[in-house]
Amino acid sequence: MIRFSLILTASAALFTSVAVADDETISKVMKDGFKGDTSPIAKVLDGNASAEEIKSLAELIKSLHGTKAPLGEQAAYDTKIAELIEAMDAVAGGDKGEASIERLEKAQNCKACHTDHRPKK
Repeated sequence: MIRFSLILTASAALFTSVAVADDETISKVMKDGFKGDTSPIAKVLDGNASAEEIKSLAELIKSLHGTKAPLGEQAAYDTKIAELIEAMDAVAGGDKGEASIERLEKAQNCKACHTDHRPKK
């Protein structure tokens, strides 16, 4: 019984630390990549980002891969994250055509993700 209790406690602690790490990752990406009119994503969409800024943003966005949805269906969250990563990778890979930028703009739509996955404060 004590062994089971220890395993259960350890599992709960691990789950809690993973959830906190995911929340911190998501917060960092939103704050450092998406917040404000002069954010890296705004610069990319406006065509004003340097190659280094584009590369850094792509890496930042990739850190969302494997995070757990704070709210809502995990599969829907994973689909949105995968599309965001793919759209950003296309731009970071040099495709800065209108269709590629429009794809990225659609994929980074804050409201679409926040409505389904952001907990209410």
